[in-house]
Amino acid sequence: MIESGLALIANASPTGLLLLFWYFFVLELPRYALSTLTVALHALKRDHDAPLDPSVPVSVLVAGMNDAEGLQRTVLSLREQTHPNLQVVVVEDGGGTAMSRLAQDLQQSGLIHRYLATGTRGGKAAALNLGLRACQHEYLVVMDVDSSLDCDAIDRIGRRLQANPAVGAVAGNLAVRNADRSVWTAFQALEYLSAISMGRQFLALFDLLTIVSGAFGLYRRSAIEQAGGWDVGPGDDSNLTLKLRRAGWAIDFAPQAWCLTDAPVTLGALRRQRLRWSRSLIRNRWRKFSGVFNPRMARFRWRDLVATVNQLFFNVFLTFSYFAYLIHLLLRFGTDAIVFIVAIHILILLVHAGSFFLTWGVVGRPGTLGLVVFVPGWTLYQGILMRFIRLEAYLGELILRRSYTDPFYPARVRAAQERF
Repeated sequence: MIESGLALIANASPTGLLLLFWYFFVLELPRYALSTLTVALHALKRDHDAPLDPSVPVSVLVAGMNDAEGLQRTVLSLREQTHPNLQVVVVEDGGGTAMSRLAQDLQQSGLIHRYLATGTRGGKAAALNLGLRACQHEYLVVMDVDSSLDCDAIDRIGRRLQANPAVGAVAGNLAVRNADRSVWTAFQALEYLSAISMGRQFLALFDLLTIVSGAFGLYRRSAIEQAGGWDVGPGDDSNLTLKLRRAGWAIDFAPQAWCLTDAPVTLGALRRQRLRWSRSLIRNRWRKFSGVFNPRMARFRWRDLVATVNQLFFNVFLTFSYFAYLIHLLLRFGTDAIVFIVAIHILILLVHAGSFFLTWGVVGRPGTLGLVVFVPGWTLYQGILMRFIRLEAYLGELILRRSYTDPFYPARVRAAQERF
């Protein structure tokens, strides 16, 4: 079957390739090639932002639930930061766990400044809003309890906020810490390189970035307070980012501010995570913030409209259009359509391979090159598996509003939240 697909590509004329594989050339190729090439060219221009002023105090808000091992690693990475002026606040969703005991010990030993717990589970948003009250400084780093930072990460991310008073938040760069745990974590490591290290950098160049990941980001505290803090999720990080954009703040990305995070090891855990993320796209960008499509709204901004359309097009539209294209091929060519489908994914593999090496050259992070052996499998992971998961999530949210029954948040919190 692979040989047939290669023969189909090799024997077709340029015009024939375009007519047969219009979906790839019109929709898939620009998605990967344009953003990667743009970021690569921009990388030739080095970051000349001045180092973060050492006298600037920074609060660090670490949120999580019963993860003592992650907290230990996170605090150690904070102790190694080159920026010296940090206030570390740890907040737990719940309490009475091994994490609680460790956090109290860390507070007593002076390794963190404050430990808080919600007492009963209220969800991540409740923990973050509680912790915000204890944070004293205008510069506020927010990170998950299983995140750890490169030693210069806070300095690197702080430079972007310091350089531009119009910026309300800066997203940090993310890499997968446990890429060697399973084939699924290796695929996610490649995905993070493509979607975050390159994709979000591309969006930030055009002021189209709509998410500061909860794993690692820097905010102006005044901007968070202006936006009203965190709302109940899922997607509480993108939710806050959209609120900041609606309030008039710009969102930036710091490609050299690296954070390591653990990715789901099993397919089941990965599927649950991605269902939650994809449902939040429909819930937040399509329903909750639907006013972005209305030019008569007082806070209407073209940049927010373009940013939202970009997200919906490349995630929702391309997912549905892919399956529509498959149906079109099956109806037109019958069982021979399988050869066309194989040929399409061979073309996607070629683009992925080129994009990977270009990304490796731009990112330059140790260990990145070793992921090259997973690129062929990642093409199927990204091109087929993730599309099926996104399709399940989008249909479930559009028809059944599955995000309101997601056990990621406690039942009593889900029952009380506003519906859109």
